[in-house]
Amino acid sequence: MSTQRNATGEDAGRVDVVTRDLDSTSDREIRGLVRELTAGYEGVLADDAVLVADELVTNAHRHGAPPRVCRILLDPGRLLRVEVDDTARDQPRGRTPDATGGRGLVLVENLASAWGVRTHADHKTVWAEFALDHPTNDAPHLTGVDRP
Repeated sequence: MSTQRNATGEDAGRVDVVTRDLDSTSDREIRGLVRELTAGYEGVLADDAVLVADELVTNAHRHGAPPRVCRILLDPGRLLRVEVDDTARDQPRGRTPDATGGRGLVLVENLASAWGVRTHADHKTVWAEFALDHPTNDAPHLTGVDRP
């Protein structure tokens, strides 16, 4: 992991960044990294983050083109962000779920605090964020809590 530091070398707004080449890293390793980075957070955050990271990585393998890269950024106590780059020009789009799939972006939309796509000249980045300062991550699933 690399840590960004201020000019005096102190951890000021420390952000841990893990980067992996998805064409030579297993999906299992990515899931393990997300689990490791979310260890200690309450609620279903870790499970949600693992599921969303796995979905973004799977979509890059299924619909994207190499090179494919995954970055996981952790701003402790504040934010976990998963970014997946690939060089396919097609933008992610939802579709009607059927026996072959179509549920992935629905999961991402409902589990992540925010998600989106950044388009660059030679690739795109699909990202999802999880607010770490909200223990339940405000996801209405599996909690059994009525929401206003």
